[in-house]
Amino acid sequence: MESPSSRIKELLREHGEPPRHIYYDLENSGWVPPEVVEAMLPYFNTKGYGHPSITHKVGWEALEIVYETKELLARTIGAKDVEEIVFTHSGTEANNLAIMGYLLKNRQRKGKVIVSAIEHLSVIHPAEYLAELFGFQVQRIPVDTEGFVDPEMLKYYVDKDTILVSIQMVNHEIGTIQNIRELVDTAKTINSNLVFHTDAADAYGWMPIDVDKLGVDLLTISSHKIHGPRGGGRSLREKRNRAGLSNKRSTQCREALAWRRKCSSHSRFQEGYRAILQ
Repeated sequence: MESPSSRIKELLREHGEPPRHIYYDLENSGWVPPEVVEAMLPYFNTKGYGHPSITHKVGWEALEIVYETKELLARTIGAKDVEEIVFTHSGTEANNLAIMGYLLKNRQRKGKVIVSAIEHLSVIHPAEYLAELFGFQVQRIPVDTEGFVDPEMLKYYVDKDTILVSIQMVNHEIGTIQNIRELVDTAKTINSNLVFHTDAADAYGWMPIDVDKLGVDLLTISSHKIHGPRGGGRSLREKRNRAGLSNKRSTQCREALAWRRKCSSHSRFQEGYRAILQ
């Protein structure tokens, strides 16, 4: 039986080598510049390669670079406290953690979750999975022909039962730039207790981001969207979100995500969540 890698090699052979290569897929990912690779190399085998939770020299070096990176990142998004920043393995996991973590924390409330119709699937899918498990009501708010969410339409969807709204800052397919501040104000005027999440993966590095000016409670970004290494996502939890992620629930989210990768069917996926939460 032919292996998947063999089939991919055959596809590459059939594709051939074009006389000129122009890469137009930077929205999905891109190369890592030499200067970035050079800056990262020492931490593979020279310094800071220890576990950042262990109290020895290379562990402290690892912890040092973690916090230096958090401090740098915080300055770029206007975050006041580096402890609000959580590193993940990808933008997808950051979105999963934000949505799943908050909904797991509030699973007894069984409220309404609003997402735009063109959100990334790493937002829509976890919201819908947990809706099936715990009885949340997920509503996809439509967008206009240019991908914008109409604030007047948002008023129609938000009510006193709404616990979470997720609308991305810049759309990953058509590039629509939402007015997040206006949407946050619109939603919270109706229900000040809801939590507002924005997926800013396609905004970070391309336009100014200030979490206080945006007014969001949860914000997620990804490194490979700005020529960073793949396998790096960031989730920001604002401290004003008192009903946000607890350490216990964050652990449960990670366990749930690990189970999801192992499951071969949706039913087994649901069984995994139930087992984790018992």
